[in-house]
Amino acid sequence: MLEVIAYFVIPVLVILVVAYFYVEAQKRKVIEENKKAIVLRVATIKDNFKADVKRLVEQEILTIRGQESVYRIANNFFVFQPVTIKSIEHCERLLKNVISAMPTGGPDSINFDLVQEQVSLFVRSLPAAASGHNAAFYRNELPELIKQLVDSQEDMYETENETEYETEYETKNENSNEESQGSVSATAA
Repeated sequence: MLEVIAYFVIPVLVILVVAYFYVEAQKRKVIEENKKAIVLRVATIKDNFKADVKRLVEQEILTIRGQESVYRIANNFFVFQPVTIKSIEHCERLLKNVISAMPTGGPDSINFDLVQEQVSLFVRSLPAAASGHNAAFYRNELPELIKQLVDSQEDMYETENETEYETEYETKNENSNEESQGSVSATAA
């Protein structure tokens, strides 16, 4: 009886121990792969944001100093927040919103000075210290700053459209006045 136990139980125990360590090693491997994927995703998000910000500097919408301040938004996101899928998605959404809120165009734009002023105001509103880039900033303040930047652009474009409409209206009135005066002088002659 003891021989049966020795020949059967001991190999089963060894197999179970080996299987346990194999399963644990596989779990660790999956966790490491997930961590690498998350780190890669965060790096990709930051690289894309950095390229977009660099494009804004090339268009002269942002200054070099402004570029550094705006890039800190991405760089400091995970300093005071945990790296989770939810926070990565929030980071990605915020960074896309920052870029999409930035005005387009360059020095040839009609309202280029106003555009630069709006972007400069946005940059000055960002925290200067890393401690200012906390979870509350990313959840509450940054979305509000983005909204203000978008609203200021909409106001600028509405004003620009009104100005174009008024100019067009004045031109039409001048043309009709000239035609009226021409027909009056032709009638008088």
